[in-house]
Amino acid sequence: MEGKQDLRKLEKKRKNVEGKYERRDIINDYVDAGSQVYAPLMRFGVFLDRGSEQYNIKSHFLSTYDDLRKLEKKRKNVEGKYERRDIINDYVDAGSQVYAPLMRFGVFLDRGSEQYNIKSHFLSTYDGIKDLEDFLPDFMKNPKVKVPVQPKLGEGGFLRREERHQLQLATLCDQMKKKKRKKEKQPLAFLQKVEKPIPRPPTPVVDQPEHDEEGNELAVILLQRLVRGRATQNAMFEGKEKRLELIRELRSTHALQEQGQSFCAQQMDATLSLQRQRTRHEHKENVIDQHLSEVQGENIGDMFDFLSKELIRLQEERRIHAFSMLAERDRRVREAEESGRRQVEERRRREEDEIFKQMMKINQNSVDSYLEDVILEAVDETSKEQARGEIQEVSKKINDIAYELEET
Repeated sequence: MEGKQDLRKLEKKRKNVEGKYERRDIINDYVDAGSQVYAPLMRFGVFLDRGSEQYNIKSHFLSTYDDLRKLEKKRKNVEGKYERRDIINDYVDAGSQVYAPLMRFGVFLDRGSEQYNIKSHFLSTYDGIKDLEDFLPDFMKNPKVKVPVQPKLGEGGFLRREERHQLQLATLCDQMKKKKRKKEKQPLAFLQKVEKPIPRPPTPVVDQPEHDEEGNELAVILLQRLVRGRATQNAMFEGKEKRLELIRELRSTHALQEQGQSFCAQQMDATLSLQRQRTRHEHKENVIDQHLSEVQGENIGDMFDFLSKELIRLQEERRIHAFSMLAERDRRVREAEESGRRQVEERRRREEDEIFKQMMKINQNSVDSYLEDVILEAVDETSKEQARGEIQEVSKKINDIAYELEET
């Protein structure tokens, strides 16, 4: 606790290294839910009582926080649509109802927790704990923790492939040696001494007699059996003579019970005959049921086979119809696209033809105008030359006439 208080004080000093006095920011105190306004600390001598202003402010803040949380939840589903449960997101989110169920939904985590308590005499009694310690091996009672040695890295923390292989082989060799040592040194935990049974005495062996002696022995054994049988017959006859009166009494009582015995015998015969009839009837019914079940099974099997084949045929027919509809739709789409492209090409061709005609017309007009200009220029030049020549001839004639007049 003292260490935590020292760390808290150092953190507070670090935040205010210059030691300046900071004024209280009331807005931040009312915005922060963990400030002294809503959650005053007891070390500052503040104890909230019911009905006090701060208690009312805190309760009002909590109620408004709940309202804001509900409004936020409603804002996510403004249209009020029913959303199905997303099991994948529930198992991905660690704060969902799967991992952290709420008590307001009727889930109490501590209910029935006593059934998970371990009840064993090994843990509840001293003798049990002692027996448990005796049963546990030494490495569990005295564990040894070894700090792993970090491998030496090369330049820039990089190990070459050869060094990495050498390191892996070295660790594998150490592990194999440790396993061998454990196998050699560690005693078996469940080792029990198996006592060998006392060896049985040797079986006595009788020498095989000869053929004549064996016949004599068999004859002697037969005589012994006959003598013993005769002795038992004599003993039975003597006992019969001794208890002759008792035998006569029993015979007389049985003679009186002959009628009852005959009645019991008749009842037994009747019951036996009924049992036989019942078994025959059951056997007959079983045979009939078996034949009926075979016929019904064949009919039901044929019907199911027919229905399954019809179902497969209908599915295939629907699939082919769907494929044909898709193919027809694709054909119509392609025809529409092709007709559109054909119309565009024809329109473009007409436009190009019209452009070519206009260009040719313009070229023809330009050629005609050029030829007209050339012809007009040629006509003008020729007319000028002819006029000049005629004017020269007329001037020559006039000059000749003038010269002649002057001479005369």
